[in-house]
Amino acid sequence: MAYLVIFVAGIGFFALSFVALGVLPGLRLEKEMDSARAVISAYSDAERRGQQTYVSLGCALCHTQQVRFLPTDIRRWGPPTQAWETQYDFPQLWGTRRIGPDLARASGVRSADWQLTHLHNPQSVVPGSAMPPFPWLFKGSPARPTAAANDLLAYLNTLGRARQSAGGVAMSKKVDTEMDPAMMAEIESLCAAPFVNPSQANSDIPTFSTVTNATSGSVAPPSTGQKLAARGAELFAQNCAGCHGSAGDGAGRAAEGLLPRPANLRASRYSTQGLASILWNGVAGSSMPAWRDLPAADLASLVTHVQTLHTQPVDAGVLASTATLARGATVYAANCVNCHGVNGDGHGPAAMALLPRPADLTHKQPDASLVQRVLNEGVPGTSMPPWPGVSGADRQAVAAFVRSLYIMPAGATK
Repeated sequence: MAYLVIFVAGIGFFALSFVALGVLPGLRLEKEMDSARAVISAYSDAERRGQQTYVSLGCALCHTQQVRFLPTDIRRWGPPTQAWETQYDFPQLWGTRRIGPDLARASGVRSADWQLTHLHNPQSVVPGSAMPPFPWLFKGSPARPTAAANDLLAYLNTLGRARQSAGGVAMSKKVDTEMDPAMMAEIESLCAAPFVNPSQANSDIPTFSTVTNATSGSVAPPSTGQKLAARGAELFAQNCAGCHGSAGDGAGRAAEGLLPRPANLRASRYSTQGLASILWNGVAGSSMPAWRDLPAADLASLVTHVQTLHTQPVDAGVLASTATLARGATVYAANCVNCHGVNGDGHGPAAMALLPRPADLTHKQPDASLVQRVLNEGVPGTSMPPWPGVSGADRQAVAAFVRSLYIMPAGATK
């Protein structure tokens, strides 16, 4: 009788465990999926073929598709992954390792031309990438993808779509978010540390690598600013040179396949706040991604390095005459306010409908030569058109006025 009671109790415990751990969670999950099913689209034929290509290439071995309930994951990729998001996946491709970045919110984060260039030759976009190239998915260049490449791109664009369709907030470049004020303050504090710009140094000025004591002849340790510049150069070479070029002139290996082309960082002056915002949000409508996974010190390092790339004297347009600036303001009001805004901050009435957004001229000061080229040629891949009907005098005047909109950082010398 005792054995019978133990046997019955064991059967009962097993049944209870099965119901509590298997049936009830399954019913709850099914209810959650049913509630979301009306707003989530099933895969199209092209997306399903792309998923099969993703599996066949072994992408799931290096990339996860699961945002964990960790603050670092949520900050970088958005809300944690829910089971209903992958209800049309079989099998689920959540993955177990992150040799490459998580792709759960890949939809809308990078442009199609970036994705295709990256698939064709990952190192052309990210020089330090361990990802292998897939040239057989293309007909000789990133601009000529095969049907398989387009299908794979279609599948990548579904990742995160379910969360967006269900009204969730996905980590997408299409929506700019304010950086945490404490992080911005830390970046600005670090970037305020003094350093010598090696591109502007002469034989009498030490570079950021070493500082020699004139009295003892000893080599002093580099300052905080010098360390930031050195670290920034390293990060730039690893993550940015593929598009922007090793010199920052926008002529990287991947630039030919991208539209709009990567910015020539040597042709404009950027404020610390402006660069930090670009690194935090990326540039919607372009191939520039967000770098929210980097700590504040690394963001400050990149800001410091990019600021060293520009070598033109600081003048903020104040050398232009009052009459020239007044004429430029008139031309600007007639042609530019609708996009760039009254103050030049890029928040004009039409700005929210445009991708990429109009430039914030209060935090970016293009060189006069760059302004003239933009007015002559426009910016392909953006809403900025050429100005064929504007006289040369008006172009020079508006160029001077545009440059005067830059807000000079405290302590800068003209």
